[in-house]
Amino acid sequence: MGAHPPEPQPDQKPEQQLQRQPENKTQRQTESKPRFSLPPPRRWAIMAAAAGAGIGSGLLGTSLHGHAWFLNDGQTILPFGAALALLLLASVGLFVGLWSKSSWIVVLCGAAAYLTAGVLSLQLGSVGIITGNLQGNVWLYGIAIATPLTAWLVNIILKSRT
Repeated sequence: MGAHPPEPQPDQKPEQQLQRQPENKTQRQTESKPRFSLPPPRRWAIMAAAAGAGIGSGLLGTSLHGHAWFLNDGQTILPFGAALALLLLASVGLFVGLWSKSSWIVVLCGAAAYLTAGVLSLQLGSVGIITGNLQGNVWLYGIAIATPLTAWLVNIILKSRT
């Protein structure tokens, strides 16, 4: 368990042997092995990941957007579900943009989310998932606002890193 000094060699003094020994195990590991790094992702993989993340955000955001608090006997509506859905979209876009090191990938992610929400807002038959109420409007129009703001934030962060 504990680090024991090695036994002295017949031709060395104990003080010389202790000076050669590395200070701890992590220092010895980093000196002997190079760091492992993955190759950069390919462009098609980045675009597929951004589209998948956007579709996932669109589906999850659509299922979340309808939650609201009704205050003053329904006179005031606070659409907290739509705000959380937009926060989800912005965080996923931020992750994908920083992972890919491109702010344009955020736009692709947001476009996929907007397309997904647009398809789910179609009134096919008698039911549409996103209706024309306050929560639906905040969610649909919020995607169009949150996406360029997130791309702008990713652009600022990436420029500050270089």
